[in-house]
Amino acid sequence: MAGIPAMSQDSASRVALVIGNSAYQNVEALPNPANDARLIAEKLWESGFEVIESIDADRETMLADLATFRSRLREGSEALFFYAGHGVQVGGRNYLLPVSVIPSSVDDLRTQSVDAQLFVDIMGGSGARLNIILLDACRNNPFAGMETEDADEIATRAITIGQSREEVQRGLVLLSEASSGGLAEMTAGDSETMISFATAPGAVAYDGVGQHSPYTESIAESIDEPGIELAELFRRVRGGVRERTEGQQIAWTTSTLENPFYFKPDTDDLRTSTTGLGTEGDTLGALPPQRIVDRVFWRSIQGTERLDAFEAYLKTSPDGAFVEDAAAKVVALGGNPGAILAVDPALPDLQQQAGDRQTSYKADVVDRLARSQNAVPIGVGPFEIALTDQTSDGWVHVSRAPRLGAVRSADGAAFDQGSVHYVRAGEISEFQPHIGSNGGLEALEGQVLGAGGATEPVQVSVESYVDACDMLAGNPYDGKRVTAGTRQFILDRNFDGAIVTCELAVERHPDVVRFWAQLARAYRAAGRYEEARDWQVKAVEAGYVNAMVYLGQMHLDGQAVAQDFARAYDLFESAAAEGDTAALTALAWVHRAGVGVPQDYAVARKFYERGAARGNDWAMTNLGEFYQKGFGVERNPQEAERWYIQAAKSGELTAQTRLARMYQDGDGIPRDFDQARFWFETAASRKVPNGMTRLGIMYEQGQGVPTDIEAAARLYVRAAQEGDGEAYFRLGKLYASKTPLFDDPSRAALLLERAITERVYGAERELAKLYESGRGVQKDMSKARELYSVAAEGNPWAARDAGRAFASNDGVTADFASAATWYRQAAEGGVPWAALDLAKMTEAGRGVVQDRTEALALYAKALSLSDDENLARLVGDAVANYSQSEFVTAAQVMLTQAGKQPGVADGQLGAGTRRALNEAFADQGVDLPAGAITIEILAVLAALN
Repeated sequence: MAGIPAMSQDSASRVALVIGNSAYQNVEALPNPANDARLIAEKLWESGFEVIESIDADRETMLADLATFRSRLREGSEALFFYAGHGVQVGGRNYLLPVSVIPSSVDDLRTQSVDAQLFVDIMGGSGARLNIILLDACRNNPFAGMETEDADEIATRAITIGQSREEVQRGLVLLSEASSGGLAEMTAGDSETMISFATAPGAVAYDGVGQHSPYTESIAESIDEPGIELAELFRRVRGGVRERTEGQQIAWTTSTLENPFYFKPDTDDLRTSTTGLGTEGDTLGALPPQRIVDRVFWRSIQGTERLDAFEAYLKTSPDGAFVEDAAAKVVALGGNPGAILAVDPALPDLQQQAGDRQTSYKADVVDRLARSQNAVPIGVGPFEIALTDQTSDGWVHVSRAPRLGAVRSADGAAFDQGSVHYVRAGEISEFQPHIGSNGGLEALEGQVLGAGGATEPVQVSVESYVDACDMLAGNPYDGKRVTAGTRQFILDRNFDGAIVTCELAVERHPDVVRFWAQLARAYRAAGRYEEARDWQVKAVEAGYVNAMVYLGQMHLDGQAVAQDFARAYDLFESAAAEGDTAALTALAWVHRAGVGVPQDYAVARKFYERGAARGNDWAMTNLGEFYQKGFGVERNPQEAERWYIQAAKSGELTAQTRLARMYQDGDGIPRDFDQARFWFETAASRKVPNGMTRLGIMYEQGQGVPTDIEAAARLYVRAAQEGDGEAYFRLGKLYASKTPLFDDPSRAALLLERAITERVYGAERELAKLYESGRGVQKDMSKARELYSVAAEGNPWAARDAGRAFASNDGVTADFASAATWYRQAAEGGVPWAALDLAKMTEAGRGVVQDRTEALALYAKALSLSDDENLARLVGDAVANYSQSEFVTAAQVMLTQAGKQPGVADGQLGAGTRRALNEAFADQGVDLPAGAITIEILAVLAALN
């Protein structure tokens, strides 16, 4: 058994969780936190952090993103948490408020918000070498002097779920008195931790009059400067806040740090401070922060006249800075942006929209684009830039050189810090970004040395950036990638944007083979196999190793090429020989499936183990499956759990959902709803549709969390928006259930119709119930019968419902023969009530031949299938008019059916019948009661049959 590898210690592990809540639905909204969070997320990503960005998050989203953050922390990590939004102090503890908060009491506040100490404790217990907590949450208390409209919304909800108006009014008064806008001091524990507040404990911070708060603006400004140690950086932040607020606000910091930390350290290898560029596949594989996506995507397409480019932007960034511009361009090019941005009318709107904040957000992104005068993609070669506008030759002294790339003169001399160069008038230099960073905006600074010792300052801005093609289609398992890469699940949701940006990248940089391979990957994700084949072949011929793996997969599947197992195997072997770990998982699959070679789980496992040893988390996931299901090894759930955990922590989404299911079901390991919820949260955080649905079910059913129907509904809506059919079904059942706040059968009908189109099991039955009752739709028993009949295929309870519908004469003619058929199907499927229904029909001869012996057997079957006391009472009442002779006859018939040979069914309890009864009861491991034959004895015989 191969050991599970430790995560690479050579690769950086800088992980940040950034939350910004502005669009509060039931308390005062805030203009800046969402913009503050986006700005900090951008700065951290450009500093090498893997960023989990959460904008306008409800409570379940905050907890899900916290779970993802926690899953990515490891021994030696550098962890950072930033929060901007409402935060209040209650009883000496600090609570961060989700946008969904709607408390009518202090207890509600505690359960609907998130204790800030939870973040500190998780970070402190993670093994991270350093933790940084930044809280821009000390704004005014939203519950003091609450707007009447907000108070009414809170009161309406509370009364709807059962509170009295007096309770609500008293709770709101106590809430206002108990909470404080200033935050309480927090402890950092034993780990190396720095906690920074926007202002002193108990004081209130300013939201700011511009696009950002004074605190956030000061942090962002300081992070940009390379080589500043953390303590010095926050001294500057304190000064910046004081200056911006004219001394009215003082940032406050507590720290147990012992070792230095730099956001942008001086290093010869940028990969060492950039998460995701070490071990292949060790990444969330999600898109970068929204400001990065917006800026890079728009930069790629803004000069084109391609309709599909602007449509792709709308699909990829429906909340992006340039949505209005893109929509206008789509219209101008003859398209329909409304069709792209349309919202499913069946889905309820449970989220507050961003509103006017998009204006200030766009201004930020536009400003950054305007300052990008010499913007160069990473990994495409040098670009020409003009260092000075001098009109005569002269010497230039370099006082600061770019950290993220190299500037070289026409003769190849490097403009390093401290160097002096003779530059001719009009001379063009070159800037080439280094591979290993996420890019950023910086400058070459120096002085032009003039006659007589005079100097003139020179400053040339340069920007390194990850091209949109790399951002949307880069492969995490590609050893030549220039960024962390995008997991297949993310690419499958954004292939339109990936295709457009990679086509444009190939046009602009036709010699960059990496773009060829990524374009092929995007085409394949879209099912455009001919184009994928052409570019994969071209990349393979150019020697691009990772392309060999994907061309091999196309040969395996016969996608626009002849199915050729031998050719596929050769390509996989060639790529594996060059060190490609994805090739090892492909070779494993060939032996696992037995395509072109004999099926051999042992050989497959060896390849997976080789891939896992090199950090390939898809190999780890497959090893987990081998041990979970016993493929070529003895089934070992504990070993499966260990492999799944390793892959899940690396960011592999399939491993996360499988692990969650193992914990939820107790599949060979102890059932653990807390762990199940945790791993469903990590999947939900990455917008895995069924991950959100499964998490919603846990909230709805109170598995590992207190029951929270509102959280469940929000999760179902988000999952449905991502195309999960089960989410429509769950949401439809919720709106049909008469649950307070969600009693809307008309909406339920729309949702269930959509679930039916998605072929979700059980949807027809739930919609049939609405047609049967006339709730939300016009009552229509014929339609109900039709739906129940469809649902009954594979669902015995729906078969029982069909039986009831066909037996009904409510607006239709009763069809007892069909009813009996459906009842029989349901009873054979184990539905006790259907057996009872059929027994009554058989006793009366409705729809079937009258047969009291058969009816008695069916009553016994109903009793055998359930321990429901009400059903037992009904059966007892029904059989009270049967004679002992009829009971004996029924027993004899049932014994004969069980192969026990009681003799002729004559209603006489003779020796043969007694012997057969004793034998039947012995088979069940129970003693035959003495005395007369009873319905309970017949129930035992029914269970035997």
